[in-house]
Amino acid sequence: MDWVIEELARLSFGDKRLDKRAQKILTKLSRNATDSIPAACSGAAETKATYRFFDNDQVTPEKINKAHFDATFARMEKKPIVLIPQDTTTLNFSTQYERKDTGPTTKDAAKGMQLHCAIAVTPEKVCLGVVSRKQWHRKELQKLTRAERNKKDYSTPIEDKESYRWLENYKQANEYAAALPNTMIVSIADREGDIYEIYKEANKIFSSEGAKAHFLIRAKTNRRICSESGKKTSNKIKETIRNEKPLGKMTIHVAETKKRKAREAHMTIYSKSICIAWPDKIRKEKPYKPVTITAVLCTENNPPAGIPAIEWLLITDLSVSTFEEACEKIQWYTCRWQIEIFFKILKSGCTIEKLQLTDKNFSACLSFYMIIAWRILYVVILGRHCPDISCECIFSKEEWQTTYVVVNRKKPPLVPPKLNDMIRMVASLGGYLNRKSDPEPGVKTMWIGFRNMQEHLRAKEAFEAVYGPTCG
Repeated sequence: MDWVIEELARLSFGDKRLDKRAQKILTKLSRNATDSIPAACSGAAETKATYRFFDNDQVTPEKINKAHFDATFARMEKKPIVLIPQDTTTLNFSTQYERKDTGPTTKDAAKGMQLHCAIAVTPEKVCLGVVSRKQWHRKELQKLTRAERNKKDYSTPIEDKESYRWLENYKQANEYAAALPNTMIVSIADREGDIYEIYKEANKIFSSEGAKAHFLIRAKTNRRICSESGKKTSNKIKETIRNEKPLGKMTIHVAETKKRKAREAHMTIYSKSICIAWPDKIRKEKPYKPVTITAVLCTENNPPAGIPAIEWLLITDLSVSTFEEACEKIQWYTCRWQIEIFFKILKSGCTIEKLQLTDKNFSACLSFYMIIAWRILYVVILGRHCPDISCECIFSKEEWQTTYVVVNRKKPPLVPPKLNDMIRMVASLGGYLNRKSDPEPGVKTMWIGFRNMQEHLRAKEAFEAVYGPTCG
């Protein structure tokens, strides 16, 4: 429970009893993340108290989020570089017919809501916490032709579009940059976040003395470029970069999916600082102020026959003039996958789509599960990044001793195991085989292992209540 107290140290509902109850509930839910609320609370009285807590008007998701955001900010303050990937996921509640806080998602028959989050991670992929969260539902799906969509897109201000969330998060990254002058902040997004307004906003900020968060985005559009004076040309980014001398070559491992086999891909890396022209849907400003970006192109050489070549186009405002700098930015972009893992833990590990709560109650409960999902991801990656530190920086004495006894069938040592050794033991409770040749455990075996570890702890407590203290 120590980490819970630390994480909610800045939480205030205006009632100390509610603050204490919040700590107890987060502890209960974190120990049984995959279970329902009644199962996690293990009793009618605790379950009723939990539901009454979420029903209290003083308990709001904003207050819970702020407490976690503040704790995340404190961790960010200690890091020289912090990456902030953002993304959107869909929560499906199609079977919960009476909910009023849902709407159509991809099909009219599928009901749910959209959740957009940003998390803070280090370049070593250690997740420091969640820094933003926005959820909404659509009232209806747009059934427009391409021409109608283009016309509407042209006439609708960015503030009235769903895509505004990407710009909002970049602006928030600038606020973090202003508050953390000794930390480099880099906002990261996939192709959905490739919107001209972000580049324009960054260009405006960097021409002033305001906060300066950087961006690193995978391009969706092969934009046209312009001259330094703002004159539009017919040249596009990719074709322009390919005329440059390559910075170097690298080999990456391509994971197997349903559509492709695993292979080693040989990539050529290009980079160039260029000015991008205004999109056709945006009226030209008079005079037009060119937006300067750095484009990094990674393209596969000689892909297997019948297999499309891998190609990534990254757009950033950071300087990329050497092969080492290009590799660094590519590695930073791979950290974006951490938010996908975060959503996987939230949906599959914490099973939030099965919660029988609605409206404000659901939102407040979701805030707790977001903290739990962060904690699982944090522990897993920290064990890989800092394998030799003591496990007591994460686990209590009772947790590591009980897990050691259950896994190894012998008394625990006097000295706590290393963190990575402990993580492997916990993961083995979730089905991880823990062989020397096995890769590091993933999040799924960890969230199952955490749950089973708590089951063993409860069994130990029950045993000691009847037979007295044990040796672990």
